[in-house]
Amino acid sequence: MKKFIVLICFFSIVGIAFALPLTYSTSPSSPTSISSNKVLYTGQVEHLFTHCLLAYPALALSEENPMQSDYDRDCITPNEFKALLRELYENNYALIDINKLFEEKDGKIVKATLEVPEGKKPLVLSFDDVAYDQRKMKSGMVDKIIVDENGKLASQTEITWSTKPSVEISYDNEFIPILEDFVEKHPDFSIDGAKATICLTGFDGILGYRTSLKNTENRIQEINSAKIVVEKLLEKGWNFACHSFGHYHMTKISDEKFKEELENWKSQVEPIIGQTSIYVYPYGEWELTNEDGTPTTKHQMLLDSGFKLFCGVGVAPFFSYLPYSKNSTKTLFMDRTPIDGYTLRTQKDSLSRLFEVEDIYDYEFRPNKEI
Repeated sequence: MKKFIVLICFFSIVGIAFALPLTYSTSPSSPTSISSNKVLYTGQVEHLFTHCLLAYPALALSEENPMQSDYDRDCITPNEFKALLRELYENNYALIDINKLFEEKDGKIVKATLEVPEGKKPLVLSFDDVAYDQRKMKSGMVDKIIVDENGKLASQTEITWSTKPSVEISYDNEFIPILEDFVEKHPDFSIDGAKATICLTGFDGILGYRTSLKNTENRIQEINSAKIVVEKLLEKGWNFACHSFGHYHMTKISDEKFKEELENWKSQVEPIIGQTSIYVYPYGEWELTNEDGTPTTKHQMLLDSGFKLFCGVGVAPFFSYLPYSKNSTKTLFMDRTPIDGYTLRTQKDSLSRLFEVEDIYDYEFRPNKEI
């Protein structure tokens, strides 16, 4: 059957026994509530995303760094992220758990009725590719996320490019500890304790831990270490999304390879983080239906795997049902606005609904000083 494929492109196995899988959900079960005076909200829900921060921007954006161009295009610096949070807070946005946006009724996934604190606008934040894979190590990002001896989330990085090599634990250079600190100081920036969505792959592990099958040395130890971090994240109001296993292109992957991708996710990632209902397409490329309106083979695999909300990429906000044709099987779909070097330089007018780019752009470290 000839397939009708809709694409949006982002411009800007089991071989070793697992430790016992976790049984918690990817959404916190009892978050601390700080919200009161809630009112019905029927407006637009914004969803912004970026990648891991350029924790060491001088190194990441150096002309000598072979990753410079990619980092400058796809990522933001800690200074930019902190300024972004301030701007969003001052513009009355408040974080909401993405899982609160939908529910199941009569076997269908539909938008949920939202109530938010009076005067607040709900906001979803998500972060892609939180693997800290070995290809990027020692080039400007942190090595991993840890829980410190006091139970706080932090980043850890082995500093090898300094005259005095060391291991640095920081609370100020990656999005997880930065957002934790911001919400602690501004509790009304979070609705019912919500933080953000961490979009994971699995090809080189998660959160800086080498949990994939290709690690034949200390995989079980890495899995157990990752679980400690996952449990703390869930406790603190974070949640997880599947961003595929191998970060494939939907246009290039076969149905057979796609099936293998999902099996790898189910066997190598899900036992660590629990099941998630959120699927975030790599590169923003997606497909939903055949010409007759039935789900494509790939999309049916995703539905059968338990995914309920599907996320793409788009500068304008979108949260509705696709495809539009009357006879097609409907899917609840949400676009995410990219916040990165490319959009900061090229999408100022569109982003002005959220913040003024000039107020967050890192003129100190960005190679391009003009926007």
